[in-house]
Amino acid sequence: MAVEAPKVKKWSMPLIIAIVVILILAGSLGWVLLQLGAPAPQQVTYPIGLAIATSGATYQSDGPIRRDAAQLAIDQMNAQLVAAASPIRFQGIPDDTQGTADGAKASFQRLAAAGVKVVVGPLSTGEATAVLDFINTNHIVAISPSSTGVTAAVPNDFLFRAPPTDIPQAKALSQLVSSLGYTKVGIIYRLDDYGRGFEQLFEQRFETVYGGQTLNVSYDISAQDLATEVGQLSTNVQTLGAGPQTAVLVVAFEGDGIEIFNEARLDTTLSSVRWFGSESMRRSAFLNRTARPGVVDFVLNANLTGFFASPSLNPISTAFEQAYTAKYPSRDPKKSPYSYYSYDSAMLAMMGVLAAGKYDGDAVKAMIPFVAQSYLGASGSKAMDANGDAIAADYVAWHTALDAMSKEYFAEFARWRFATETLEFYP
Repeated sequence: MAVEAPKVKKWSMPLIIAIVVILILAGSLGWVLLQLGAPAPQQVTYPIGLAIATSGATYQSDGPIRRDAAQLAIDQMNAQLVAAASPIRFQGIPDDTQGTADGAKASFQRLAAAGVKVVVGPLSTGEATAVLDFINTNHIVAISPSSTGVTAAVPNDFLFRAPPTDIPQAKALSQLVSSLGYTKVGIIYRLDDYGRGFEQLFEQRFETVYGGQTLNVSYDISAQDLATEVGQLSTNVQTLGAGPQTAVLVVAFEGDGIEIFNEARLDTTLSSVRWFGSESMRRSAFLNRTARPGVVDFVLNANLTGFFASPSLNPISTAFEQAYTAKYPSRDPKKSPYSYYSYDSAMLAMMGVLAAGKYDGDAVKAMIPFVAQSYLGASGSKAMDANGDAIAADYVAWHTALDAMSKEYFAEFARWRFATETLEFYP
């Protein structure tokens, strides 16, 4: 008699589904129990060096405003990281470079000794070139909020710069000077990487493109008395012919600029012509009537005029201004336009660390151009070129003026468009 083979037991679909659900729930419960038993992630704090000059003749007025803008960015990022329940925090480590090459070197050495791998600063091109070898050797990322000199435009280094180089500014200023009817310019400039570079860019453009004529005099940035150099400037202006077609261009910072104006206001020739300045001359120190009324009267009479790389008003710049004045009610970020760049430099530094996933100079260096490509900040687009410098910016023309309350300020009156290299005067 044949033996019947046992029948295979069939699983019903509801039973299969029930078993799957039980397994999923069991796995989920196990994961939850594992998480409840796991320790919370340890908080880690990454230092961001703030190698920003806050003393010395060069940046004693502007420096603290720029430093505080960078710290504001750090505070805001930390607040967002708290909201995201992230264990990561950032801490600003301020270190005063005093605005000198030696001061910048010492500052970066101190920061490196403290384990800092990412720094906002330094401010000037002279400082930036002074620390270049050190940061490249030690793989420290530095993001300057205000260095614009062409000598620091080096590919594949550890220095990044939030503003464009002086090339577009020189184009804009030479075009403005020519369009206003000036054909001859006496130039006085600081003898450093920034001053020499800007003077050469302007002079070449003004003479070759617009057929202008220039005579220049330089000065040692360590000099305390510039009477001789200002006297030579006066002689140069007389040689050019002081008149309605002759102007002066000054390329200086705060302390040396004040000394130049103090000497020039006593000179009949220099008091009779219009003065133009590089973007570094838009300083609140030159409009401080309480401290130096003679300088204020001179720059108003000379109608001191220049450009500054400025984005069109946007929600980010407006939010920055509001947050800054709320946190630092005694300071005005508009008095140091590079405060916008300091804020963005700190944001780029922290975004670079977050994108890299670790606090490592090489990794952060690799990520900065990537995050900058799509970052729109308080100072506009930060997309960078092969040298790690911001590619583009429109430039707003300013001049010294009195407002309705007879208060001195920098009045904006035109915009130079980077994309088209055209100058548009406001109505």
